[in-house]
Amino acid sequence: MYASLMPDLIRVDSEPMESVAIASTAGFHGIDIRLNRFAEDVDEMGVERLNAAMADAGLRPGYSSITPQKIAVSEDEWREGMAGVPRCARLAEQLGYTRATSVVLPFSDDLDFDTYDAMHITRIREACDALAPFGIAFGVEYVSPLSRRKNKPTIYLHTLAQTLELLDRVDRPNAGLMLDSFHWHCAEETEDDLAALDPARIVAVHLNDLVPDRPVDEQIVTERLLPGESGIIDMDAFLRGLARCGYDGPLTCEPTHDRWRGMDPAVAAKQTFDSIRLCLEAAQAVQ
Repeated sequence: MYASLMPDLIRVDSEPMESVAIASTAGFHGIDIRLNRFAEDVDEMGVERLNAAMADAGLRPGYSSITPQKIAVSEDEWREGMAGVPRCARLAEQLGYTRATSVVLPFSDDLDFDTYDAMHITRIREACDALAPFGIAFGVEYVSPLSRRKNKPTIYLHTLAQTLELLDRVDRPNAGLMLDSFHWHCAEETEDDLAALDPARIVAVHLNDLVPDRPVDEQIVTERLLPGESGIIDMDAFLRGLARCGYDGPLTCEPTHDRWRGMDPAVAAKQTFDSIRLCLEAAQAVQ
């Protein structure tokens, strides 16, 4: 497993070449990229130039955003996003990215369960089929906090077991998971749940911690801390479970919180890398 940086998750708004420099200086071993945002920039600078910069910085590809970032967007937004997939996927292949992700929202305001479920199966299959020719796996993330689905008219999947069942029904070899320690903890899942996974099914992993003095059912996705910051999530168990199943891919922080507004990008990146490093060191020490 290796620390990878997705800059906008710590409110760093940087184009790809700048992101490479920030990640390298902070100590990261990988870099994530939103190709659905930066495809034109990559085309203009040239894939060869970005590849060379990543190699010079010692950065491996992490995961990429290629499709719409949520499965349950409007039909127009889904079609518009999917129209750009061939271009983005081709760039991903040339840059060595083999992982792409999206999010499954645990509710619908407008659709009944069966219609919402059928839409997810259809769209995940479509994304997998579009990405497969480029050698890219597609990981979907479940969202577990009760606060994200409370009082919604239609409640959808929000646990690891439910997501695995969805993937079985999708029935595509490149369909997999994006795991998040925040959702794993809020869903009351265990180290053994992770250890039992096929590592080939894990596309990407997010690391976060919970805000203290707030019940689990009241945790919200827009307020998360760096892994190990509050110590509420058992990061040792989470990382041990991933190690036991054989996962060796990127680890990306997603500490969504207003604290990052206005912070110097270099400082934010260094704090983020150090949090991953310390968690990995602690997890190895307790094995």
